[in-house]
Formats: sequence, structure tokens, C-alpha cells
Amino acid sequence: MKNRRFAGLMTALLCVSQVVTACGDGDKPKGPVIPTKPNKDTTAVANYEVGKMVPAWKEGEMDIHFINTTSGECMFVIFPDGTQMLIDAASSAVVTSSNGNNTNSGIRSRWDPTKTGQRGSQIIGAYLKKCMEWTGNNKIDYAVVTHFHNDHIGGVGSDTPQSANSSYYKTGMAEILDDFSVVKLLDRGYPQYNYPFDMATKADNASNCANYIKAVKWHVANRGLKAELFKPGVADQIVLKDKSIAGVKVQNIAVNGEIWTGIGTTTNKTFPELSQIVVADTKNIASADNCPPENINSAVMKISYGKFDFFAGGDLQYTGQSSFSWKDAELPCARVCGQVELMKADHHGVNNTNKPEALKILSPQVNVTCSWMDAHPRSAVLSSMMSTLPGCDFYITNFWKGPRAAGVDTQVSAADAAKVKGADGHVLVRVSDKGDSYRVVMLTDSDGKMAVKSVSEPYKSR
Repeated sequence: MKNRRFAGLMTALLCVSQVVTACGDGDKPKGPVIPTKPNKDTTAVANYEVGKMVPAWKEGEMDIHFINTTSGECMFVIFPDGTQMLIDAASSAVVTSSNGNNTNSGIRSRWDPTKTGQRGSQIIGAYLKKCMEWTGNNKIDYAVVTHFHNDHIGGVGSDTPQSANSSYYKTGMAEILDDFSVVKLLDRGYPQYNYPFDMATKADNASNCANYIKAVKWHVANRGLKAELFKPGVADQIVLKDKSIAGVKVQNIAVNGEIWTGIGTTTNKTFPELSQIVVADTKNIASADNCPPENINSAVMKISYGKFDFFAGGDLQYTGQSSFSWKDAELPCARVCGQVELMKADHHGVNNTNKPEALKILSPQVNVTCSWMDAHPRSAVLSSMMSTLPGCDFYITNFWKGPRAAGVDTQVSAADAAKVKGADGHVLVRVSDKGDSYRVVMLTDSDGKMAVKSVSEPYKSR
């Protein structure tokens, strides 16, 4: 009797097993899926089908999109409640120079938007609209401009169209302001734009600064845009609309050399006051000038969700520190920030950036370089970052592996190139589990489809 019951039980279990197996086979995605390690979230990865559009953002997740336009830097953050923030809007004109320092013909041999007449801000706009379909939020709640270089605010070219609103031109952040409803804009100069001197007349890219400033002031006067100076030390200038969601914080760390101390909202002003600034040529600031170059004036922030932290350092660097120690703005910002899961490589990974002392403090699990020149990141800097952070995974929006301009840089070694986890596309960092884990997804850029190229295993936030 017992044997018959046992046999019947085994038969029933076998039938159930066959049914479950059949259902599982039918649910498998049709395309290839990146395998995951055991004992981790293996259900979510099945939704990331290579060659298909990335799954939509869901409430409770935080997305950080590194949008590639081949012309500069742009990030779009979707917070867990659907609040949306754009950081910079890359839309430079075609870049060349006699010494080859600024060429991007290598990366554009893969994809050159200028050949189809696309401005960087148009690529950004199309990308944002797809994200907004996920969130149902058609507004950019916050737009942040880290500093006033063309590869962050946009550059005017000979074929850039004039805005129908005023005498400024549609490029970069100016075009975003025209095409989207932006609630609040934060930058390092509003409303005077006079540090370290008049940016609209004396900067090395004064005409492009003037174009951006004119667009901002027109939208403030005519469209109800709220514009403010980015305030270092505070954590309440950028907040969620849904105050009930816990664990999300945007800590403003620095701007114009005023750096948060890590205590309350107190800051230290490390750069010279306007009256103390001495510079021989505002369009070519030398290391020996008592004047902060544009890059180290960057607005710097730390974005947190639970255990997950992201360091966004703009174009921080340490050029000229031998003449003035305060010109190393990178290290003090890293010190007050502390350990993070994710960092954007400072200043595209060029010379005099991403110093080992700062990287060791930040100790990121993932490093994303927003590159738009053939020499981004510099081969020596990439090698240094990799040796300093042996456990870190590196992603690069555009990665030129071929020969680089003589006198500018050397070709990245095959060994270092092989260590790059993902390259040549948009980079999406999707944070879930209330900040406890996240994935990095490489997306196609040239086809405009945001299709999955690869997806990482889950990283565990520390």
C-alpha cells in the first residue's frame, strides 16, 4: 500500500514538474540574455532583451541616463516618484583644431550625427520624450548647468537656427528650454554671470555664453522659468515632488570653489573673491593666473537613494595646483563626498583629472566616462584609473581604440581596452530595491531606438 501511494505521489510530482517546465520554456525571451550570478535578482534581467528597447522605468526605481550625442555631456535623472532632472545639454558644433587635440573624427567614424543634420540637443530631446512616456511627466522639473563650456551648454554653428522666441539660437540648453517645459533651472552664475569675470563678453567662448544667458533670461521673463544660483552645502534645492518617498537626497557639494564642509549647510570659500582675481587674458587663463578656470567652477553634487550614491563632479580638475593649491578642486570635493557606488569620470578623463587620491576616497564600483573626443579618456588617465580602482567596472559613451593625434595622446593599450565593460552608446544606470541594488545597461545611440546592447549583473550597494 505504501509503495502504491509513493508511486502515485511521484507520478503527480512528475506531472507538476512537466507543467512548470513547459510554462517556463514558453516564457523565455526570444533574444539572448546576459546571464546572472546565483542568489541575485534573476527575474528582472529577463526583461532586458538584447536588440529590443530597454524596459520602461517603473515607480520606485531611479534612472541615471548618460545620453551620448558625440558632442559633449548630458545626464537625465528620473527619481523614484517620476521627478525629472536634466544635467547639461551637449550640443557643440563639429570640433577640429590644428594640433589634433579636439578631433573626434575617430569616434564619428562609427556615428556622426552632423551628417544627418542632427544637433546634440535634438538627440537629447528625442531621448527625453521617450523617457517621459514612461513617467507620464512631460516637464523637466530641474535643469542643472554645471558650467559654461560648449560641450555642456551648446555651441552655435554657422547653420544653427535662430529661436522663434528671440535673437538667441537653438542649441544645447537654449533649445531644451524652447522645446520643453522646464520648471527650475540652476547654474553657477545666475543672474549676474560675472564670476570670475563677465561671462558674456570676456570668456573664451563668450558668444556661446551670451546665447545661453539670453535664452535663460528670455524664458524667465516670458515663460515663467524659475532660475537660481546653484547653492553649495544645501540638500533642499532639488527635492522630490512626493515627499513621502524616503532615502532620496541631492546634496549640493560645490560651485565656484565654495565647497561644503560636510557639516550642516556650512561651506568654505576656497577661490579668490572678484576683487582679488588677476588674469592676463580672460580667453586663455594660465596656470599662474590668480583666477579659477571655468572647469573647476563646476556645480558638483551627490545624488543618493538609500545605500546608493552617485558623485557628479562636472569638469573638476587640478591643473595649476603647483601655482595655487586651491586650483585642485577635485580632491576636496571627493573628501566631503566620501564613498560612492557610481561616479562620472571628472572632465571626460583628460589630463590632470581623476587623481588617485580622490578616486581612492570615492572608491566607486562603476565609473562612466562621457567622452566626445578621440582622446577621451586619455590613455594614461584610463590606465591610472584602472590601476587605482582594480575592482571598478568602466563604461565609456564613445571609445576610440585607434591611433590618436601625435603630441596629444597615445593609443589605449589592448590590455586596458579589454577591461572596458561597455562602450559606444548611451549608458543607463537603473537603481532598484530602494537603492540596495542597481544595473548598468548599454543602449544603442545611432539608431535612436534605445535598444539594449548589454546588461550587467546586479551590483549591490554598500
